[in-house]
Amino acid sequence: MTIKELQEKLQEAYTLRNLNNISLTLINLYKNQQYSILQKITEIISDCIDIKITSDGKGFSKLIMLYHPDRIQYHVNEINRFSEQNNYDGLLSYSHILKMERIEEIATSLNSYEDIDYSPVYDWDINTEGFSVINDSDTVKNNKTKLIEYDFYDAVKIRYYGNTDIEYPSYYLEDTDEFELSSSDINDLDGVQFCIHARIIDLSNNRISDITPLIGLAYLEELNLSDNQVGNIDALSNLTNLKRVILSNNCFEDISPLFELNKLEYADLSENKISLEQINELIELGVTVDN
Repeated sequence: MTIKELQEKLQEAYTLRNLNNISLTLINLYKNQQYSILQKITEIISDCIDIKITSDGKGFSKLIMLYHPDRIQYHVNEINRFSEQNNYDGLLSYSHILKMERIEEIATSLNSYEDIDYSPVYDWDINTEGFSVINDSDTVKNNKTKLIEYDFYDAVKIRYYGNTDIEYPSYYLEDTDEFELSSSDINDLDGVQFCIHARIIDLSNNRISDITPLIGLAYLEELNLSDNQVGNIDALSNLTNLKRVILSNNCFEDISPLFELNKLEYADLSENKISLEQINELIELGVTVDN
């Protein structure tokens, strides 16, 4: 394949639609803790780029940044630059995306090799709190009220339009720089990955536990995640423009990801079990901390 042919193939692969598809599939695998599948995917692209995913998912942030939509222009510029320089090896370093264009099919195929527990229902622990087995002959005496829960995408629809039964293309999210979604019954951040130009996001007072989809929001400057159920803030280490973050009343203990944010000015970390040593280290970095 000539340099020109490879350049054209890569330009066809680095489209917003393709990057959205790849990144969303990878994020879903990560959210479902299918780390072994992510490991196999990194093996598939290992001849182009070396990324290691550990058994507990560490290293995922490097993988997702290869395909995040907000970096599309950077990738296209680099591809064109390598082509102009007749740098075939440089172009080959981007060819990993050609193996990822069928990512959904690859993920499904790899998933078929995963060990799945097909235990019959009578083997389950039916005394587990909150669950029970009901036979057809049983009479249901009490109907418990089911919690209303939304993902980020549906919460945006409800906030702006009052319902979820509308067409709302994901590219609408790309053009918005501020989102106010406090107290919106959000338990899943699926959809926030499309907010590539967001600068301010308020997600306070929801039921969010996994903040992985925030990884690629490179322009984010202010983030409010107070009063949620966040137990791990590793994803924040990628938000290099973050200046203010409110994380009060969650359940994480490690704030080391914040040490990597050179522009961070303020952090509210109250009502979390954080060591005084880490608090002092963040203060020494010039961050104003409420604890």
